[in-house]
Amino acid sequence: MKIGILGGTFDPIHYAHLLLAETARETLGLDRVVFIPAAVPPHKQTRSITDGRLRAAMVRAAIAGIPEFEVSTFEIDSGGISYTVLTLRHLRTLFPGSRLVLIVGSDTLRDIPNWYNPREVCRLASIAAAERPDSPPVDYSPLAPLVSPARLARFSKMVVPMPLLEISATEIRRRAAYGESLRFLTPDRVIRLIRKNGLYLSEKVPCRRSG
Repeated sequence: MKIGILGGTFDPIHYAHLLLAETARETLGLDRVVFIPAAVPPHKQTRSITDGRLRAAMVRAAIAGIPEFEVSTFEIDSGGISYTVLTLRHLRTLFPGSRLVLIVGSDTLRDIPNWYNPREVCRLASIAAAERPDSPPVDYSPLAPLVSPARLARFSKMVVPMPLLEISATEIRRRAAYGESLRFLTPDRVIRLIRKNGLYLSEKVPCRRSG
């Protein structure tokens, strides 16, 4: 099997995440896409994030009824800082013989050499990068020191052409804090979970009085 891996905070998951997963599935011929909510992303240790169980519940709600999509709570169950290499090792044992494809944003490629054990990350999984129409062409050269030229060439053929869709979790959290509509930003089942659990109310910024 050919399995896509899409990690992230998913705080909350929204339609841009889902569109990326579906575009990658179709473009790369993936049999399934596994969403991996992070416990504590290394680059977000200073920001408070929603409890992992609630974020995983929102992902489950968002992908309900889509047989090619599933969620893994491995990183949440493990706790602590989430390192991609540890997740890939786990998935290798879970899906023996399958080909893993790590789906990332094009801007993430230049940061991969700074990850924990990046050489093993590139050995355990192929790297597919999403390319937005308003961004420069995907540049795989930062991975050149980590893989053979032949493997790098294979990676460079795994570009995922993403439609332009401007949705951010930050904006969803802000809108939720102020009670504004979240319709068409994330699935209705996710919206219901946000409202039911009173999520993101702390994102509300007090208004400053002038004068």
